Amino acid sequence: MATDTNAPHSAGKIALIGVDWGSTHLRVHAFDTLGGIIATRQSARGMATLAAPEEFAAALDELLSVDLDDGDAPILLAGMVGARSGWQEAPYAPLPADAATLAAALQPLRFKDRRAAIVPGVSGPSDGFNDVMRGEETQVLGVPPGTRRAVAPGTHSKWLRLDGGAVVGFSTYPTGELYSLLLERSLIGRGLPAGAWSERGFLQGLDTARERPDWLHQLFGVRARNVRDAAPVEELPAFLSGLLVGYEVIGANAAADDGGGEVAIIGGAQLAATYALALRRYGIDHYIIEGDTAFCRGLWRIAQAAGYV
Repeated sequence: MATDTNAPHSAGKIALIGVDWGSTHLRVHAFDTLGGIIATRQSARGMATLAAPEEFAAALDELLSVDLDDGDAPILLAGMVGARSGWQEAPYAPLPADAATLAAALQPLRFKDRRAAIVPGVSGPSDGFNDVMRGEETQVLGVPPGTRRAVAPGTHSKWLRLDGGAVVGFSTYPTGELYSLLLERSLIGRGLPAGAWSERGFLQGLDTARERPDWLHQLFGVRARNVRDAAPVEELPAFLSGLLVGYEVIGANAAADDGGGEVAIIGGAQLAATYALALRRYGIDHYIIEGDTAFCRGLWRIAQAAGYV
């Protein structure tokens, strides 16, 4: 089912249709000639729910109603739409990656005789293998100038390094995926209330991660605390989250130089606030930028570099 997420707030001719296609969501934004957002619509038809190119085309077409699309504006798509199991695979761009690099590597897409293309993902070396991402490269191009480091938390959190407006390095941490697997499908999470949240439990997890580097041993400590009634059961899901987020933040910042400045946290309000709590606990300067805002700013920069607008 498609839903409107905001009413029109920027008048003007539609200059660009921007598409943010994640694994579980699809968002379509109409841009005016100054890069403002005229309207946004979204649905739950993410990449993981679609199996063939015609299904992707139908999902996009469903959102391009007359109140969002003039039928003529170019379309720029980013995220999992360009994955191997997406609509059409877009080869990864190398590091360093700025707006011009991504614009030069756009993957043309056939859709209703429209000018359309997919923003490539980015791949680069990271601790012995070539790491990959799709979507976060667009978001991070939308952070304020001068930002040197950013984190896009989620199922597979990305820590990114920037220099002169270009992504020069990044590392992926499957923190969200591990949390879900451990809580929902493992003995460690058995009997824990999945929807419970406790700031005290989360902070204790962060402190344990800082004090105890043996993360595998500490993960089993969640189970041990439960069966020994050593902690309130309603605090243990947040304790587990604090452990995982803590080990992620510590690992991602182990080699960070002090001259990197504030870390931009890119994401939705709840998850960004959780990461802000972790960074504050560890004394790391940071600020929050809303995920859709960063995506739209970054996509507009790519569209400008490509001559789409």
